[in-house]
Amino acid sequence: MMEKIDNLPEREKELVLQLPNSYFEKGKQEGIEEGIEKGRQEGRQEGRQEIALELIAKGMPISQIAEITKLSKEEIEKLARE
Repeated sequence: MMEKIDNLPEREKELVLQLPNSYFEKGKQEGIEEGIEKGRQEGRQEGRQEIALELIAKGMPISQIAEITKLSKEEIEKLARE
């Protein structure tokens, strides 16, 4: 494989040798973006749970808490037990 690359004109050789790095950088950037989005989703979920806990403490019915927070009734019941 390296023999074939060595036989290429210099500019093409540079481009071929840069390909792995460009794919690596693209994958790295996509991974970072996915991590940021996952963090945002987790943060929103935690916020909904905190609101649900406050509403549970105030005695609001689970069905209303579910409607407000968009959490499932099961999630809210689990929070209430904890």
